[in-house]
Amino acid sequence: MEGATIIAIISVSATALTTIITGLFHSMSLSRCTNIECGCIKCERDVLNEETYRAEQVEARQIENNN
Repeated sequence: MEGATIIAIISVSATALTTIITGLFHSMSLSRCTNIECGCIKCERDVLNEETYRAEQVEARQIENNN
């Protein structure tokens, strides 16, 4: 294989892995569960209260609208 092909494969693979990890952690952050298990990862966490969650959503929309 040529160098450019190898670099392209590595780049696409890294992007896909990053997307999967980001999606996993985003869905975990929206979860209302206090005990989370995903394969070898186990977590006990404090769940966001409704007011904090809504404030973060408003802030995210404001950031999107500014871009």
